[in-house]
Amino acid sequence: MKAECDRIPEGITLLAGAFETDDRPEITFSEPVLDLLSALAESIRRLPRNEAGEEVRALGFWLRRAHLMELKEKYDRPGNIGLGQSFHIAPANVPLMFVYTCAIGLLAGNTCRVRVSERVRTREGELLCGLLGGLLNEERFAGMQNRVSIISYDSGRTDLTERFSAECDARIIWGGDETVSRIRAVPLKPSAVELVFPDRNSLAVLDAEAVLALSEEELGLLAVRFYNDTYAMDQNACSCPKAVFWREPDERTGQEAADRFWNAVFEASKRYALSEIKVSQKYGALWECMGFGANLRRIRRLSNRLYVLECSDVPKIASENRMQFGSFLEYHMQNGDEWTEAVSEKTQSVTCFGIREADLRELVLRHRLKGVHRVVPVGQALRMDPVWDGKDMIAELSRTLT
Repeated sequence: MKAECDRIPEGITLLAGAFETDDRPEITFSEPVLDLLSALAESIRRLPRNEAGEEVRALGFWLRRAHLMELKEKYDRPGNIGLGQSFHIAPANVPLMFVYTCAIGLLAGNTCRVRVSERVRTREGELLCGLLGGLLNEERFAGMQNRVSIISYDSGRTDLTERFSAECDARIIWGGDETVSRIRAVPLKPSAVELVFPDRNSLAVLDAEAVLALSEEELGLLAVRFYNDTYAMDQNACSCPKAVFWREPDERTGQEAADRFWNAVFEASKRYALSEIKVSQKYGALWECMGFGANLRRIRRLSNRLYVLECSDVPKIASENRMQFGSFLEYHMQNGDEWTEAVSEKTQSVTCFGIREADLRELVLRHRLKGVHRVVPVGQALRMDPVWDGKDMIAELSRTLT
């Protein structure tokens, strides 16, 4: 172990795995990878409730062997093999994404070097690094130790990014537009593959009559699912809705449904950890929206936990990044498809309730929209899938022998 530490350049913290890695490709969905990831899922399952939050448990559910075997059945074909060494730059706004991107890279048959931002060295992130590192140190996973390298270093160390980029066969960048542009300027090998996941925004489309038809219990469940889509990540994840569009037969029905829905969301939000700094930023953003000419028809403020800004014009969420910590734009539609006017190339997900997903996808195709990569029910906005932002990561990070 000391020899390994001696080889680590100054400024790098090794969080899990090995610094020196094996750059040879592996077959996709290999048994050693499936064993490691399912063992990590089991380690998460065994954690006491007070040590693992909802995001960690959702990750463990995603990593369970039954789900991995579903992915294997979908993707695994004779002759599929990885590219070799993959270099992942994990996002700062989604603390546990480093595990998802690493898992997908491994399933695609690659060695994974993952750079974790020093800003997201959270308690849960370090807990997961400890669990993964502990498994990799076990004799049964000795063959996997040099296929995983979770590291952290200052983003200003361009020399390290250049080194790892020059070595890799695939580079995966998660982050804001500025981060993506800066790292894309760092050269790759001519044969290397690059996947980028820059800034995105998302929205929700709800049917007023469907909300009014819910029992109190059903409404509470819907509110909890919406809470999980939004508050769980402080609305920072690209797939978290920042605007809600209402499909309604008339204005009265729409307002009744909105009143009922937001009151239920407020009840669900009472478990949200709302710090003073979040309240300050949230209140400041509200005044910014008003000061920069937002056409607001009404503002609902259900304590500091929930702000709803009803707009008289279709909110252009493509350029609206201020909705955080339980702040939402709202628009009541006249013909049911005005939400498409809020879509740009930056729109990622549409979550929906009371409306057929196929109908929303048909509108995306009919209007030839440049944005919208996924349409999912309320409650699944943050559910990770190997197809993300319209890119099939397993297919892009592997090759097929013919």
